[in-house]
Amino acid sequence: MITIQGFARLCGCNTQTLRYYDRIGLLAPAKVDEWTGYRYYEEEQAMLFVKIKNLQQADFSIEEIKSLLPGDDDLLMAAFEQKIREQKEKLATIKKIQRSYLKEAMDMRNTVNEYLDFVESRMAKPGFWEELGLAAEQEAETRANVNAMFADWMSQCRSASEEIAKQMNGQDLAVMKNVMEKLKDGNPDGNSLIMSVSGDTGTPEEEIPGDAQTIFERSSWEHVSEWIKDVPDCLGNGKKNFFLFKVRESSCVNDPGFPTLLLAVMASRYNAMNGGMSCKIGLSSDGQNHFTLLQK
Repeated sequence: MITIQGFARLCGCNTQTLRYYDRIGLLAPAKVDEWTGYRYYEEEQAMLFVKIKNLQQADFSIEEIKSLLPGDDDLLMAAFEQKIREQKEKLATIKKIQRSYLKEAMDMRNTVNEYLDFVESRMAKPGFWEELGLAAEQEAETRANVNAMFADWMSQCRSASEEIAKQMNGQDLAVMKNVMEKLKDGNPDGNSLIMSVSGDTGTPEEEIPGDAQTIFERSSWEHVSEWIKDVPDCLGNGKKNFFLFKVRESSCVNDPGFPTLLLAVMASRYNAMNGGMSCKIGLSSDGQNHFTLLQK
C-alpha cells in the first residue's frame, strides 16, 4: 500500500482530487488508519483513477461514471461510442441554431426597420401637421421639438433592435412580428411614451380604466386644431392620460399614424410623458367627431 501523497504522484493529480473522489463515492482509499486517519491506496487502484479521469473529461456524469466503473473495457468503449453519437447530435443542433439565429436576427432587424420606416413616412404626411394646427410658421418651435423627439426615438429603437436580435429565438421573432404588425396598424407601445390606437371596433373606451376621470371634452368639431390649445396644462403630472377619439371614417384623425404625432406634440408642449399617455381611436355612431381626455 502507498500513502495518499504517493498515490497522487502516481496518478499525476493532487490529494484534494483524491479526497473529492472519496467524498462522492468514486474512489475510496483501500485503507484508512483508525488512529491517524491516514489514507492508503493499492497501486491497482490507479487504473480506476484513469477510468474516472477519462470518463469525466468525456462529459459523463458522476452517476454514469459510477455505473461504468465495474465494467470492462468493452463496456467503456461502447459508452464512449454512445457519447460520441450524442455529442454529434448536439453539435448538429447547435449548428442548426446558429444558422437559424443569423436568419432570425436579419428578420428581426428588417421587421423593426420596416416599422420605423413606416412611422417616418407617416410623420411626413402634411395633413397630420395641418390637422394639429402646426402648419403655421409660429409653430416652428413645436414642429422642431417633435421632429427632434422622433429622431431620438428612432435612433433608440434601431439600437434596441440590434440587442433584441441578439437575444431572441424563433418564438420571440414571431411575437415581435405580430407586435410590429399591430404597430403598423397604429398600436405602438413605447417606454415612457405609451402610444396606441384602437381600430374601427367602435369601443376603444373599453381599454380605458373605469375610474379614469374626464378632464376635457369637445364634440362636433372638424379639425383638432380648433381645440387643441384649450387642453388643460395638467398632463405632465405623473398621472396616466388617455386621449379618446370617436370620429367619422373620413376624418384625418382616423389614420394609424395620427396618434403617434398627437402624443409627440402633447409630450413636447406639456412634458406629458411623465406618467404615460395612450391614444385610442374609434368610429363615432352619429357621424360627428368627438374627443375626451381622461386621467388616472
